[in-house]
Amino acid sequence: MKHIHSICSALTALLVCVLFVPAAHAQKVRPDVEDSWRIRPLVQRNEQGLLPQSFLQVAVGDRITLSATPASDTITARYKWLSPAGKVLKRLGKDPALVIEQATEADMGIYTISVTMTFPSGGTRTEQYEYNVDVQTDEGAYYDWTQHTPHFSYYFRDEFPDLQKPTKSHNIKKKNGQPANRLDGEWWSVYWGDNLNSQARKSAADSSCFKNLIKKFDEDFGYIRDVMGWPPDLNPQNGWRSYVYIFGSGLEFDNTSNTEKGGYQGTYYVDGANYPCVTASYYPLGCFRDDASSVFSDAASQREAMIHEGIHAILASMAGCKQSAWFQEGGNTWLQAAMAIKRSGQTGTPGFLDACPALAPFMPIECYSGWLQDGSFGGPSAEGVNMYNSSGAQVCTWRNLIGGTQYSNFFPTVLAGTAGEGTIPWIWRYCPGRVLEGIADSIGDASMRELLLQYRARQAMFDFGDASLGFRNMTSSQFGTTVKEEWSPYWIKCTPHKLTPYQRPTRNDDDGWYAPDTLTNPGWSGANFVPVHVRGDRAEVEFRPQDTNMRAQMCFRTKTGETYYSQPVRCGTLSMDIATHKPSNGVVTIVIINSDYKYTGNAQRKHHWDYRLRLGEGALAFADNNCKWFLHEKNVLDKEFETGIESIEGKEGKEGYEGSEGSEGLRDQGSSAIHDLLGRPVNPANMSQGVYILHGKKIYVQ
Repeated sequence: MKHIHSICSALTALLVCVLFVPAAHAQKVRPDVEDSWRIRPLVQRNEQGLLPQSFLQVAVGDRITLSATPASDTITARYKWLSPAGKVLKRLGKDPALVIEQATEADMGIYTISVTMTFPSGGTRTEQYEYNVDVQTDEGAYYDWTQHTPHFSYYFRDEFPDLQKPTKSHNIKKKNGQPANRLDGEWWSVYWGDNLNSQARKSAADSSCFKNLIKKFDEDFGYIRDVMGWPPDLNPQNGWRSYVYIFGSGLEFDNTSNTEKGGYQGTYYVDGANYPCVTASYYPLGCFRDDASSVFSDAASQREAMIHEGIHAILASMAGCKQSAWFQEGGNTWLQAAMAIKRSGQTGTPGFLDACPALAPFMPIECYSGWLQDGSFGGPSAEGVNMYNSSGAQVCTWRNLIGGTQYSNFFPTVLAGTAGEGTIPWIWRYCPGRVLEGIADSIGDASMRELLLQYRARQAMFDFGDASLGFRNMTSSQFGTTVKEEWSPYWIKCTPHKLTPYQRPTRNDDDGWYAPDTLTNPGWSGANFVPVHVRGDRAEVEFRPQDTNMRAQMCFRTKTGETYYSQPVRCGTLSMDIATHKPSNGVVTIVIINSDYKYTGNAQRKHHWDYRLRLGEGALAFADNNCKWFLHEKNVLDKEFETGIESIEGKEGKEGYEGSEGSEGLRDQGSSAIHDLLGRPVNPANMSQGVYILHGKKIYVQ
């Protein structure tokens, strides 16, 4: 049986005295979260020494000890411990230690210590601090995501088993009150008035634009309905044909000039209810003429844009995603692309905006307009995006390219490729407000956070089925794009930024910890992909979260394309066997995420989540973030790394490594100082003696 108890105060004091020897503070570029604490955290695994840190990684069955001591001898303190679920594990008292005798997976999470401090003045203060605990079930083994993927399914006939082909057409009128001109198909109708722009037709007698429009709408939406299992929009559900309303042509409800262009999904009150429709001008209608390709240069794209608006009519009729403006676009483009792929049997080429989430994975999933000019992110329904100047003109608050991230179907493509195509209509049916929160309501908090890590890891590896190669190619084509404010008037003049999927941390202190930059570290549900050069039999990188609800995983592809993932961690060491299967180009990728999926408002969308990494066994250096490491089949060269390694040869008859095989002797990039594998500076005097200790074994140096 698992026991949670406290060590007596005397024993705790003894442990602190014997095992915890405060060290001089390492010089830091950026403070760590614990630096502002009024206590010094202590953690212990089994009977190993107490470590002065606020995170601990153990295996199932291990003993967990979490403790603390005041940062100043002048402070007296009492302590209370709360579980990750907020349950009181230990009531307020002088003993700071919390012990879990035999750890289980259920013991993972963030523990909170509430400390009531008394100062020499007699004043008191209570503060809370968080400790991360990770419990591993299979340390060092590969992780199979297929065993941890939820599956969803929705087919509209299950909900509408008796839905029949509609037999009624709406009673839409011209401005003079007479019935509108109309052409009916099987499931769709098109309506126009007597003032239709003449460019829509070859002649007054030509009706090819109407016939071809109806034919395409009946065929495409029949495929979406009968083959892909999506419901029709609200019109057929109530016995009416869906409809296309040509504005500018002289219909009721419309005062638009017949020279106006464009189109959108609209809604009109007709026949006793509000019914969605495709609202279009003469221009996209004319692109259905028999001779459209010789008259309109963009005829093909205009026809597909009309289907896009018809899909919006379906989505507007479903119960889901009412607070997810971003998914109204990305979910739409996914459905249209999925239809094309299923029909042709070919994956096709994604649009250029599909690359946005891959080029800037630090952006949140539920994000409209992406990374804004002030460094924050647009919210799920464009919170923080819209701004107008004193003249009433819209001010540009976003950056070029990634400002259109809401049109990307990267997220639904990965989700459909791993959890099944039925996932996307399921979302539209059963996630009433926000997408991620709606999914979590069904699968639970822990599974949702795991799903976010899986999405980001598969995104980093382009490992999500047949569509992976097309998305990888599009990402490659947009790699290195410079982004800044898109047009004037703009909100903030941005420093131009070159897009890459990768983050390259920089040294933060003398203990070998590295920190990401503060511009592109993750937003909520966002991620960083950190490439690392590795050699040897095993690669290890230590992960230290500096913020809440973070996860990490190591992964790589081989030269022939097989994908491997490490065990996920909340904190501690990421470890992988790289001898049985070798990473392409000798590089693994560390995926770090924030796993928060509920949008909570402005403070959240302005926050970037922080963390630290430290290189361990077999991990040589952080790789150039401007290399296309995802091109696993190619020979990708990091020139700085290749010229930055100095060989350290093992002495004859003694244990050691050559520089080309191991990591010892790697100089800190951009520095002349020599550091060991953990990034700690090596005293040249010790090196002259020919030996120093690393990971418990002797490394010999000439």
